[in-house]
Amino acid sequence: MGNHPQLNVRGAIPGIAAAGYMLGVLCVLWPADGRAEEPFGAQFPDRQAFDRFVQEGWDSPFGLDYVFVHSPGARNREVVDAACKTMALRWVNFADLQWGQIEKRPPKNGQHAYNWSDVDEAVRAWQRNGVHVMASLRFLSPWATAPKNDKQFVYLKGLFKQIALASADYLPKPENMQDFREYVRALVERYDGDGKDDMPGLLFPVLHYQVGNEFYNEVFWAGTVEEYGQLLHELAAAARAACPEVKVILSGIGFEDIYGYYEVGMDPRTRAYVDEKLPKVPPNMRPFLKRSYAFSRAMAGFCRDYDILDARWPNYGIVAKSKELLREVGCPEKPVWSAEIYSGFPLIEPLVLPNWTLQAWPTPSRSVEYMGILKNPNHAKFDEINAWYRGLQAAQVVKICMVALDAGSQKLMMGWAVDAQNFLAVSTFSHHGLYSITFNRFWPAGYTYGLTIRKLEGLSRIQRLPMPENVYVYQCTVKDGREVLVAFYDDHIAQNHDEPTGETAAELPLRAPWARITHIVTRIGQTEPEVVLSQVRDGKLSLRLTEYPVFIEPAER
Repeated sequence: MGNHPQLNVRGAIPGIAAAGYMLGVLCVLWPADGRAEEPFGAQFPDRQAFDRFVQEGWDSPFGLDYVFVHSPGARNREVVDAACKTMALRWVNFADLQWGQIEKRPPKNGQHAYNWSDVDEAVRAWQRNGVHVMASLRFLSPWATAPKNDKQFVYLKGLFKQIALASADYLPKPENMQDFREYVRALVERYDGDGKDDMPGLLFPVLHYQVGNEFYNEVFWAGTVEEYGQLLHELAAAARAACPEVKVILSGIGFEDIYGYYEVGMDPRTRAYVDEKLPKVPPNMRPFLKRSYAFSRAMAGFCRDYDILDARWPNYGIVAKSKELLREVGCPEKPVWSAEIYSGFPLIEPLVLPNWTLQAWPTPSRSVEYMGILKNPNHAKFDEINAWYRGLQAAQVVKICMVALDAGSQKLMMGWAVDAQNFLAVSTFSHHGLYSITFNRFWPAGYTYGLTIRKLEGLSRIQRLPMPENVYVYQCTVKDGREVLVAFYDDHIAQNHDEPTGETAAELPLRAPWARITHIVTRIGQTEPEVVLSQVRDGKLSLRLTEYPVFIEPAER
């Protein structure tokens, strides 16, 4: 089964952050005129409950990705409240926070004109729910970005290349580098919660900033890795000058090779599946894969200028290899996050690309057909295929959390936040969401993610138990020292919608006379899980495990 670490996720909000948090809460709750206000959500009965939720949330690994901070939905209080209530979120990633949106014009007479309204509204909407924020920064500026060329492009051609080049990030012009430094300092200062130039109404600090999105990909970064290192260095210096406790997150990295989902290596069935698909990788994409890893490896070596490495994917093998990479480049102490996760059950696309569309899990043979149906609610089989798919997506959410936490990833930003099922939806945006824009409802995956977060509240330790082949059981120590088992079966065969999924009989160790078994939410329209009690005999719980995970807790009946 391999050498699986025992994750310890305990920590504490750093001193200045804790002080800033309390200062922010006091300033907002007790204005100068002495009137008490309630800036926090209705789910908190009082200030003490809110404070406790925020403090505990700092340690929680569970977050939400693809919340685009400049879009109205990210700032809509009703939408945000519903997401936090349904999914019990503790972290959120503000994707695509753009310098060019915040400072649209160059400074006049040395005076900068920043428009913080999008970010302010989003911070208020999420903080009132006690949710911590990380922000993924983008740097394209209509007036400050240096001229770009296409020398780093290895796979895009023609018009597609020109479109990508126009929107890709790059270094500021030399004469605008000081403007960049001042923007970063102003951004960090506004949300660091130290009482100096803070956003009005800030409840607790925002300390985590990611320097770009997948900059190993020419679509997002037009420069060399050395130029990225220069940008990273300038940002880290400016951010730390504003707040010494700020945490800089490296742009997500990419690997050339495919690694296992539950282990570093793949099980035989998955290995055979991957080996059969690899020859179908287009020749023009192979240089991209090589460049991606070379770029990522060089990025990881910029140890002084970042604090957290983003492995992007949650697979056990990728998280483990990310930690190995940190050891190789000389900074083994840095934590690994998985800050960009696709929640969807895998359906491979026509383009076969390792660690993108080709992952370490088999996909149904009719995947392309299913993707077409999921984009067309008017299709005769849409309801049938969508119901089947959404159940599997819910199961995938739990498995993602287990393998990533087992490997030692400290934060999981689950995405997409939303999806839209229409023919214009690109790739995963059509079916990887936790909430449906098309149908205005949470999918089973959204309810199941909330169930997972609640069941594993206060997680301090996780360990995969030795079990028979294809049986996966994770022993979790949660709040107040309680034990929760997460169990499922996976035969590593991707069945089509009209084929039965695998299942098996299993015996699990449990120190209690009874077991409370909570099934995940899998049906569209279902909002609460099904719970059953089962008797434990001689320290063993006998049950049938399926591809759909269950949460098992000791019970007295």
